[in-house]
Amino acid sequence: MVDTNVILDDILNRRPNAEAARKISRLATDELVRCHLTANCLTDIFYIVSKNTDETTAKLTIKNLLLSFAVIGIDGEDCRKAVDLPMGDFEDALVVVCAEKADLSYIITNDKKFLSDVSLNIPTISPVDFISSFFADS
Repeated sequence: MVDTNVILDDILNRRPNAEAARKISRLATDELVRCHLTANCLTDIFYIVSKNTDETTAKLTIKNLLLSFAVIGIDGEDCRKAVDLPMGDFEDALVVVCAEKADLSYIITNDKKFLSDVSLNIPTISPVDFISSFFADS
């Protein structure tokens, strides 16, 4: 599972995380790793990209993401589970619920608070650590 902040680091070229985020996106595009996003991640990305650029660019961004990333839908039960998790960030809780629902191995994020949460059933890892652990030559 790739957290929204990683995708935005790539798309908006946000330093210092842009290079590692771009490598994660490239791994997904090259189908070396099956990467997933939550459906609400796409709405957040569309909104932020359209505010930083324009609507046409935001739509193209979403279309490109849909070519490379699998999307995990969110329903009412997922929201109920997420709101009951002992996490202060509802969006992060939805990421966890969706990652568990899809039986994923990692949550890739640059969110320091999310990275430090050891209570999760699915390990969190930064893009830099993911790349260095599994794709040192990428």
